[in-house]
Amino acid sequence: MKKNWDLLLIFWRHRKTKFFLRMKILMVLLLVGGMHLSATTFSQTRVSLKMTDVTVQEVFSSLEKMTNYTFLYKLDLVGKCGKVNVDVTNEDFSQLLKALLNPLGLSFTIDDQVVIVTRAKIGDEKKEITIKGRVFMKDSTGVPGATVILKGTSTGVITNMAGEFVITVPYVESPVLVFSFLGMKTREVKYVGQKQMLVLMEEDTKTMDEVVVTGYQRIRKSDMVGSTNTVKREDLFFDGTNSIEQMLQGKLPGMLVMNTSGLVGKRQKVRVRGTSTLLGNQEPVWVIDGIIQEDPLPFKSRELDSFGNISSDNFDTVKDFVGNAIAWLNPNDIEDITVLKDASATVMYGVKAANGVIIIKTKQGEAGRMSVSYSGNMSITPRLTYEKMNLMNSKERVDVSREIYERGLTSNQRPLEKIGYEGVLGRYLAKEISYDMFNEEVKKLETQNTDWFKLLFRNSVSMNHSLSLSGGTDKISYYGSVNATINKGTSIGNESTTYSASVGLNAKAGKKVDLSLRLSGSTSETKGYYQVDPYGYASTVSRVIPCFSEDGEKFFYKDTDGYMYNILNEISTTGNKNTSRTMGVSASLRWDILEGLQFESTFGANTSNVVGESFADEQSRYITGIRGYEFGTQRPTDELYQRSKLPHGGELNTTEDRNFNYTWRNSLSYNYVLAEKHRFSLMIGQECRSNKYDGTSSTIYGYFPERGKSVSLPPTIIKDQMGKSDRNDLFDRYSTNVIDRKANYVGFYGSFTYGFNERYVLTASVRSDASNRFGQDTRNRFLPVWSFGARWNVHYEPWMQNQQVISDLNFRVSYGWQGNVAENYGPDLIARIGKGEETIDQSRTGEYMMFIRSLPYGNLRWEKTKTINLGTDFGLFQNKITWTIEYYNKRTEDMIIEKSVPYAFGVTSMPVNGGNMTNHGIEISVGFTPVRTNNFTWNVSMNTSKNFNKIESTLNENENWRAAAGGNLNKKGYAVSSFWAFDFVGLNPETGSAEFNIPSLEENPDGLMDATTFMKYMGKLEPDFSGGVSMSFRYKSLSLSTSFNLQVGGKKFLYEMFDESIVTSTPSAYVNLPQELNKRWRKPGDEKFTNIPSLPSTSSTYYILPNKAPEYAPRLYNYSDARVVNASFLRCNSLSLSYTLPEKWVRRMYLKNLSLSASLSNPFMIVSKDLNGMDPEVATGAQPISHTYSFGINISL
Repeated sequence: MKKNWDLLLIFWRHRKTKFFLRMKILMVLLLVGGMHLSATTFSQTRVSLKMTDVTVQEVFSSLEKMTNYTFLYKLDLVGKCGKVNVDVTNEDFSQLLKALLNPLGLSFTIDDQVVIVTRAKIGDEKKEITIKGRVFMKDSTGVPGATVILKGTSTGVITNMAGEFVITVPYVESPVLVFSFLGMKTREVKYVGQKQMLVLMEEDTKTMDEVVVTGYQRIRKSDMVGSTNTVKREDLFFDGTNSIEQMLQGKLPGMLVMNTSGLVGKRQKVRVRGTSTLLGNQEPVWVIDGIIQEDPLPFKSRELDSFGNISSDNFDTVKDFVGNAIAWLNPNDIEDITVLKDASATVMYGVKAANGVIIIKTKQGEAGRMSVSYSGNMSITPRLTYEKMNLMNSKERVDVSREIYERGLTSNQRPLEKIGYEGVLGRYLAKEISYDMFNEEVKKLETQNTDWFKLLFRNSVSMNHSLSLSGGTDKISYYGSVNATINKGTSIGNESTTYSASVGLNAKAGKKVDLSLRLSGSTSETKGYYQVDPYGYASTVSRVIPCFSEDGEKFFYKDTDGYMYNILNEISTTGNKNTSRTMGVSASLRWDILEGLQFESTFGANTSNVVGESFADEQSRYITGIRGYEFGTQRPTDELYQRSKLPHGGELNTTEDRNFNYTWRNSLSYNYVLAEKHRFSLMIGQECRSNKYDGTSSTIYGYFPERGKSVSLPPTIIKDQMGKSDRNDLFDRYSTNVIDRKANYVGFYGSFTYGFNERYVLTASVRSDASNRFGQDTRNRFLPVWSFGARWNVHYEPWMQNQQVISDLNFRVSYGWQGNVAENYGPDLIARIGKGEETIDQSRTGEYMMFIRSLPYGNLRWEKTKTINLGTDFGLFQNKITWTIEYYNKRTEDMIIEKSVPYAFGVTSMPVNGGNMTNHGIEISVGFTPVRTNNFTWNVSMNTSKNFNKIESTLNENENWRAAAGGNLNKKGYAVSSFWAFDFVGLNPETGSAEFNIPSLEENPDGLMDATTFMKYMGKLEPDFSGGVSMSFRYKSLSLSTSFNLQVGGKKFLYEMFDESIVTSTPSAYVNLPQELNKRWRKPGDEKFTNIPSLPSTSSTYYILPNKAPEYAPRLYNYSDARVVNASFLRCNSLSLSYTLPEKWVRRMYLKNLSLSASLSNPFMIVSKDLNGMDPEVATGAQPISHTYSFGINISL
């Protein structure tokens, strides 16, 4: 019974007094017995109650239900008491009320089963004060878990999740409260009677004991001698469309992230301190919560075709779109990311560490009431347009066709096409149309301007939704999340969908044992293209060609092979879909055996399944080319049908790969401090790890995707041109490949650290691994990797204590060996059965024929990288200004290379340990806060790094000119990704043809085998200098942040001026041309004003190269130094604006936090003018990276 009227209390007291006067005689007779009975009843009332973060009224309601008592109080008196916690078992009712109400300044009396609650009297002997307040940081966020203690006593409380507290203390004049929190400066604040205390906490850079998590150890930052850098999740930009690698671009010194395409789902290239291996995986190792993550698909080293180009197949296509080892991870689950770079930091990862290690720490549950957070983003990406594409419009393209005819560049080998200007001209010359009709149709063609980018691209809308919850007690905490990402590319048909979920539990089993468990899973689907490239088509096909006829139907035109083609039909009849599913579990146990002695065990297992499918329907132009005639034009009795390799059905390529890997690690560590100056840390451990890939890939024909996905094999016997029966050689293109690769590792490791008085630190670490991927030579089994290092914390020296300028100064040095195992190679003999006509030796033995794939190499061992690292950290004015400078030198030895062997062994080369490579460079990172006030803060962080790479061994490489021009030739004395170009000397004044400085074979005998001797060295495709700048501005609750990425030193070829189809002939009517060709040579004398050659023709000039190969001038011009540009750029990765609603508004909505954001990714970039506005990362012709507008909301309950 609850009343809010003061009259009720007066009425009750009046009625009670009158009742006792009337019954006085009876009460005297029963007084003693009644009082005894009442006391006995009251004292026998005991209750058990547990309630957390509830109001006093809620406690009263629960007690009324549990007992026969009714509470009477003033609502405005009790309503101001805030939230309380009650946790009693079999407690006396009176004692419970005292414990509950006294700290709140309330008292109570009990009369006839009625509990009357009133304000405590001032004159009470034990007068108390109740103080309320809030502890917060400079960004106005609360500090949960801060300790609030009355100075000079042990009376204290802990702030809740919002940083709020209520403390009741004995009455003293102006009590002083002490506020403390780990990493914050302790504050003493006097209470002067204010309604709410507001206490601002500031970071204490000297007392904050930062920890670097390496996956194997948690090392105090003041003890870290290796090279590491950490970035927090809140400092990374994520709009739902970018990958984790793109989030890190320009954020960490020494880590280079390179985009390869603007397509959705395409993976990026990542390098840490350069390239340390040639034939092995060059990507760094990704680690999540201490567990190494493996790619869903096995690594395959680059393979060059006979022309020196990197060959690719359906497996490579799937791998590009499936993503890397962390593609499944929800970026909103990340706490921070740390990159380990030198030997001292990475030594514990043994033979996986030479390329660097990137460690991701995920969010964990925290004690407190359950917190629910939602994060949502909607992103809009505008479609590509012809602006800055440097492509001709219809009028310019017709002008080229007109010049071809007027200059007489056509011939019998180059007849007029049936489309565009050539088609109209052919009809006029055949007198099918009049001259006036010819001019009318030409004018129409000049204004056609088919917008292929509008037809094939779209303004895409992508969404990301993430929901997480966390909470718990001091005994057990939890964190869980679900995430959905729907990412649509700008090219129609390119999109990806990802769903993921994870849950983590942390528990304490007593005071000495900590347990943790994490489960995660994800499923994703990516759609791309097969045998068609919308961007490549839109950027190379003439705009004179229409996509639809005048009646609105698809317009089909005959391509150069004479088959009907329409790009929209080709997209609809072909496809590429890749599905990936992953599951992971990790568990750890930490046992504090004795003081300083700790045992830790970690187990992790991951499994993934990738299914890739690409197909072409029988109605596609691609299958028409195999079939030999248009779909539906021939019957089974017709000659062309009987001669066709594929008279029915299409093509299906499938890839299914499964991966299972596990890691089990056990370690024992001991930490001891002697005489408060000498600190010793020792750790020893053991680890076993296994990584298994198995799967299949196949290509079949006769596939009907629209007819139940059925397969009908093509005929095995077909007619030849003479009408005779012949074997269908299409079956030679059938293929089935089986993947069965397993890598097992067992390792033992240990580390030792000694520190003296926090000033001098010495460390040493060692690890030894054995693997089935190594040879069985006992001299190389269990070869160790090791490191040692030292650190001098100068700012802890006594003579540095009486100053306020330098807050951090240390010097670090480390040296050691890093290892790398190339899992794509093994020590054993690998052979295969032949396929097609090579399956059985029919002419001699009649047995299966065996082909050698890889020769045995029993001494195969891991690649070793010797690394020295020198570094210093410097901080001024309580670390308001910080910088780090590091120098490193890495030398890779025993690098796996291909060695030439006689073909009598069955192969022309075999992998051996025999190469050397060096990387050295410098890294600088700076952070400072130019302005910091109560309402405004400006933070700046910058980083730069420069790497020098050099191959020091002679390698067995395909040294033809295409490999040299493509950056695929690794040559002694040059860096990885070095490339060469032909030396362009000018234009022929008579013909306008490009001329080059190419020596003859007699002048350059080495040119027969080495193309670099007659080409010109241009530099590297990959940049050797990279950096980033991040800035954030905060004014009250409004924040603006921006991030820039800098890459300098790389060079690239521009797009091909002359498409391969027009190298030996005049431009086809089907092909569009670069707008640069408007400046081409047209007449003698133009060579003084332009370096762009004249239009090619069937009589184009060709050169005999020193390797005796003839090459036409237009092709050489595409790969000449005239087409090389500086690919350096400064890209603005993101601009983001966010606003956090005031707390008073949020509370009215029953929320904990609400913020809104708007962002723009890739808004602009500064590049060389030679690029003509093109994106230098994809300047050679890949789809450019678009800018994206994003809007987000973050809600916390």
